[in-house]
Amino acid sequence: MPPKVIGPKRALSIELLLFFAYCFFSASWMVGSIVTTDMAQEFGVYTIPSSVNNAISAAKILGNFVAAWILLKLGPKRTVSLSCLLICAVVVGAFSTSFPAFILTRFLLGFGGAILMICMTPYVVYCFEPKQQPIFIGLNNAGPNTGNLIALLSVTAVRGWLGSWRSVILFYGIFSVVFLVLWLFVGRGYPIAEKAKEETLSSTVYRYRDGLREPFLYKFLFTMTGRLVMYTVMLYLFPLHPNFTVDAQFISLMIALTGIPGTILGIVLAKKLKRQITLFRFSGVAQSILFFAMILTNSAVLATVCAILLGFVIFISTPSLFTLP
Repeated sequence: MPPKVIGPKRALSIELLLFFAYCFFSASWMVGSIVTTDMAQEFGVYTIPSSVNNAISAAKILGNFVAAWILLKLGPKRTVSLSCLLICAVVVGAFSTSFPAFILTRFLLGFGGAILMICMTPYVVYCFEPKQQPIFIGLNNAGPNTGNLIALLSVTAVRGWLGSWRSVILFYGIFSVVFLVLWLFVGRGYPIAEKAKEETLSSTVYRYRDGLREPFLYKFLFTMTGRLVMYTVMLYLFPLHPNFTVDAQFISLMIALTGIPGTILGIVLAKKLKRQITLFRFSGVAQSILFFAMILTNSAVLATVCAILLGFVIFISTPSLFTLP
C-alpha cells in the first residue's frame, strides 16, 4: 500500500461525501421506478416499460467491468468526478423529449452509479485502518437502502408538491449535482501504486486473466448475484406491479427499512465471526425461504412479516461479503 496522503479528517469527509452521493444515486433510481407509469403515459407508452430499469441494470454490469480500467487511467479523484457527472444525467432526463432519450439518461445514471460503487471500497481500504474498514464498508453498503428509504418516504410528498414526474426527477437529481460540486472541492486522490515498486515487480503483475483463474471469483460471483437479484427485484421491480397481497411499494419500504439494522448487525458480525461462511449460508437459505413464503401466501400479515425479515437477512452478510475480495 502506498504511503497515506489523506489525513483522518479529510478521509472522513470523503467517506461521508461518497456515501451520500451513492444514496442519492439510489434515490434517483427508485424515484424513476415509482414515476415510470406517469412517464410512460406522457411518451405514449401504455404498458410499463421494463427498459427503464433494464437500462440501469445493464449499465451497472458494464460499469463494473470497466470501472477498474477507468480508475487506473484517470486516478481515484477524477474517476469519482466522472461517476458523479454521469449520475447527474438524471437531471437531463427530466427534460427528455422522447422515450429513447430518457432511457439513455437512465443508462448513464446506472453507469455512473456502478463506477462510483467500485471506487468506494478502495477509498475505505486506503483511508482507514483494517479494524475500521468493516465499519465503513458496511456504511457504504447501507447507502443503497438509505437512498431507497429517502425516496420511498418522501416521493409522495414531493409528487404532491411538484406535480409532474419531470419536476420530481429533477428534484432528486439536483442533490447529485450538489455532491458533484462538493467532490470537486473536497475530494482527494491517492497514489494507486508506487512507480518504482511497480517497475521492480513487473514480472508479478496481476492481470484480469489471472483473476479469471481464481476459483474464489466464481463462488463470490454467484453468491453476490443471488443477493443482488433478490434486492433488485424487491426494491425496484415490485413497485411497478401494485397488484400484490400487500401494497408493493409498502413491501419495498419494509425491505429498505430493515436492511439498515441488518447492515449494522452485519458490521458487528464481520468483526467477530471466525467462520463467515456460516453467515453466508444462513443468509442465502433464509432469503430463499422468506421470498417464496412472501409471494405464495394470501395472508397480508405473513407477507409483511416476510418482507421485514427479508430486508434484514439480505443485508446481514453484506459487510462480510465486501471484505472478502
